[in-house]
Amino acid sequence: MALNLGPRDRLRTLPKVNRRALRKYGEFWRALQLVGDALADAEKVAAKATDAKPRRNGKGSSAKAGADGRHWSVASPDEISASAKKAHSSLRVMASSAQKWEAELVSREWRK
Repeated sequence: MALNLGPRDRLRTLPKVNRRALRKYGEFWRALQLVGDALADAEKVAAKATDAKPRRNGKGSSAKAGADGRHWSVASPDEISASAKKAHSSLRVMASSAQKWEAELVSREWRK
């Protein structure tokens, strides 16, 4: 007769190394989720952003400034959106690889 252990009981019976590997995998998976949430927020901000031109009142422009009198520039909403979508697709690839190799990652000791 097989003994059906609950998740907590199974954790207690695992060797210490496997518990550490399981904890590390959980931290890794949570980090992937946090990055995904941040990318979703970036996509929302890019969707709400407008591409307004800076006001030119003569102040702040110098000989060292660029052609339009600015020293630096901000990415356009289209550039932000494209970058966020590219990062999101890379994150999906990483998450699918993590799921594919979950058993391997959990069974081995993670290096520091």
